[in-house]
Amino acid sequence: MPIYSYQVMSPDGKKIRGSMEAVSEMTVINTLTNKGFVILDIKEVKRRGFGPIFAVKLEDIVTFSRQLSVMISAGVRIRNALEILSKQESFSKRFRRVLSNIIVSLETGLSLAEAMRNEKVFDEIFINLVESGEKGGVLDIALERIATFYEDMKRLRDEVKSAMTYPIFVLIFAIIIVFVISFFILPRLISAFGTLPTNPVINTLIKVNRFLSDNWSWVLVAGISIAVGLYVFFKTKIGVRVKSIMANVIPIVRSIRYGLAVERFTRTLGVLLESGVAITDAIELAARSSENHRIEDAAPEMVDMVKKGVSLKEALLTVGVLPKIVAEMVGTGEETGKLPEILEKVSEFYDEEVRNKVKKLVSMVEPMMIALVGGFIAFLALTMYQTIFTMQQSIGR
Repeated sequence: MPIYSYQVMSPDGKKIRGSMEAVSEMTVINTLTNKGFVILDIKEVKRRGFGPIFAVKLEDIVTFSRQLSVMISAGVRIRNALEILSKQESFSKRFRRVLSNIIVSLETGLSLAEAMRNEKVFDEIFINLVESGEKGGVLDIALERIATFYEDMKRLRDEVKSAMTYPIFVLIFAIIIVFVISFFILPRLISAFGTLPTNPVINTLIKVNRFLSDNWSWVLVAGISIAVGLYVFFKTKIGVRVKSIMANVIPIVRSIRYGLAVERFTRTLGVLLESGVAITDAIELAARSSENHRIEDAAPEMVDMVKKGVSLKEALLTVGVLPKIVAEMVGTGEETGKLPEILEKVSEFYDEEVRNKVKKLVSMVEPMMIALVGGFIAFLALTMYQTIFTMQQSIGR
């Protein structure tokens, strides 16, 4: 069906923009008019081959899925629940607009999963779990699983970020120290002695000082532009992929990221299988959620093998992208008929392993950074002392 973008005036006088998939333009007009909207503009748009540049914030997904699960479990109609959530200030404006569009799509007769898929902001894992919940008549249970799944993902991510806070603080402190020495201490020394030192380190700092002093406005604009540009870029899907490639250069970080990939793959696969998603679809979605290139590239081969009747254990052993212990545990789950439960246990094991590795990394990084910063400042202080001593000797002559 074609997609129509529209701009309407709500009963309370607010302008709302959105899009809707419908059979014809008249269907969109009737749907919006019946909801009390005044239509300002409507036109058909071409389908895009890709989703939005920016993904929805994980915090919004976690809060939305948990609150919607509670409301539906309490007997609130889906449409009414979405209307309540679309007015919650705890969500971003963009996400509230997405919920409003979903409500309009539901009015056209689409299912919740279809309405979410049209918005192109929810990932396939979320949509497939919702779709399986709708088909099985257990949407509230599916949403509860979704909430738990994304809450666990957010908790682990926040723990990793929290663990790296102190090392980043030490690094910023070191940069501030160098800045203070370069811009406040060295210029006063030079003005006091009136001569330029011959030490290469001090010479370099003085040249940088003069360049920044003469071009501070351009440097400030360029610095802010680069910082904002990088921040925006790394928030995009392409930026996330580039950041992932860069992080894999460091061995210990690569090990942690691999553990995270295994944890995501097994947890996602377990949740999808428990919700009734077909195993072939579950493998593909779990591979994408792992954010690991090797696992994603191996997914089509695993799917083909499973379609041919090969067990998931044998498929995992053949492609060899996951640890053998994972394949053996999967085999146990297949034999006992408790594969989702086994996968959950495996994901919990790797979750704990990642936490321990992050703690070890931080315990190593903290003293290393302190020693590095202290050593650099000591070297800079020694260099300045030698420079001052040289200047004094030249003045004495």
